[in-house]
Amino acid sequence: MTGLDRSQYPASCLTQAQVTQSALHHTWVFSPWDTGVANAEGEQTVLRAATANTLPEQFLAANYFNYGSGWRTVFESTLSPFKGGNLLVEWYGNSCTQTMFQWTDNAQYLDSANKYGTHNYHWIGVRILFNGVVVAERLGPAKGMDFFSIVGAQQMPSGPVVMTLQFKPPSAGPDDPYTDTGGDHLCQAHIFGNRVFAIGRFR
Repeated sequence: MTGLDRSQYPASCLTQAQVTQSALHHTWVFSPWDTGVANAEGEQTVLRAATANTLPEQFLAANYFNYGSGWRTVFESTLSPFKGGNLLVEWYGNSCTQTMFQWTDNAQYLDSANKYGTHNYHWIGVRILFNGVVVAERLGPAKGMDFFSIVGAQQMPSGPVVMTLQFKPPSAGPDDPYTDTGGDHLCQAHIFGNRVFAIGRFR
């Protein structure tokens, strides 16, 4: 079934009963994804702070109090039916990191008499997993507000495929404050406007 129009098949080679919507490919679209949290479609909510804990002008984002370290799952879905073959996933989104405190003022160079701040990049890592195995990983965005994309593809056996999307917020730098002067938690990292497209191609 490569390169031939279906009208060119020999008689009874492919019957109408065999021709289904997913005979050659099947697509899944999450645009935006729905995390189940009211009014938060397309946002990561696994590390979302409570309204009472954060500044009113910031996202209800991950902060240094509700995040330890490592990768966190922000979205997961089982792709089915999958008949075996190539599976490609594209993930797009926007990110926010705390940039105003990224200068490590206490860092020193060879001239110990002078201190120069060096940029402490707050990368947001992103990665895609199929059935718990990493198929694509990026260092991710580091700007205060940025856009990111990551694409992964893998040959997979037939059967349902669990697609997992994870992100890794940045750790606190040596000069990063956890709260403002009033005690409100400061934004550490947030991703929003997330859209995911998956396509399974079958032989």
